[in-house]
Amino acid sequence: MTVNYYLGASRAYDYSSRYEGDVIKPNAGVIHTTEGTSLPSYGNGAEAPNITAKPNFVAKRLDFYQHYSFTRSARALVNASGGVETNTLNCIQIELVGTCDPKHAKSWNGAKAGKDYIYWPAAPDWALDGLASFMAWQYKNNGIPLTGPDTWLAYPSSYGNTKARMSFAAWNAFKGWCGHSHVPENFHGDPGNIAFAKLLTLAKAKAKVPGGSGNGGGTAPKPMPPFPGASYFGPGKNNSHITLLGKQLMKKGFGKHYTSGPGPKWSEADRQNVADFQRSRAELRGDPDGIPGPLTWRLLFS
Repeated sequence: MTVNYYLGASRAYDYSSRYEGDVIKPNAGVIHTTEGTSLPSYGNGAEAPNITAKPNFVAKRLDFYQHYSFTRSARALVNASGGVETNTLNCIQIELVGTCDPKHAKSWNGAKAGKDYIYWPAAPDWALDGLASFMAWQYKNNGIPLTGPDTWLAYPSSYGNTKARMSFAAWNAFKGWCGHSHVPENFHGDPGNIAFAKLLTLAKAKAKVPGGSGNGGGTAPKPMPPFPGASYFGPGKNNSHITLLGKQLMKKGFGKHYTSGPGPKWSEADRQNVADFQRSRAELRGDPDGIPGPLTWRLLFS
């Protein structure tokens, strides 16, 4: 049974009385970016998704505004006559307020990325965490698999009829999460090269998906030592967790900066080796600071 509304989402801009939509049973999700810095009017609902996520920079969270029930089709995709169904093909749609255009990667009309708006390919961790929570909720409540395409092209190369755009047959069979840039009959390139692999990792952890499989299958993950907290790492720190970290870095092939092997006292070699590992993973490349956080620890010990 589909759960119609996201917990805590505002319905101040509910357009269901204006546009009823078709009944759907969601098995896929489409991620858009609004290419703006404020909540759109969507033509009073004529081009609205099911839900919009707006960054709240003061609280460092996403605020959600629901426009249509998850059992009703949204209206944010192009649906050409005589082709394939898009809006009505059992997909829920989410718009992320912000941009995927690298022209605005740092600033936009005097506003600063990460402070006044989000450039989603380099979104802050709290924003990705909020989106991952939504994806995990959809998995647990509406069964949308935590899977999706491997290819997320950077804008503007994501615009138009690209290698990432699905065929009609692929779209008809698709289940999971994709971007506007993947949907047939559409030309938009959003959300660009959003950190999708990182989103899936976060969402699967939140949903407690066994083995990290989007459909709940696979074998259970190997036991790993619990993450002690970032406060145990960095200049001046000396403890057994640093030794454990260093040994695992060497095991994974990221120990080239050690001259005498890892030990309990934090060193610049520890930081450089962690940073090398972070740069090697798509989920972590946006923040290779050399200090292990929960995601770095989980990926390193998995």
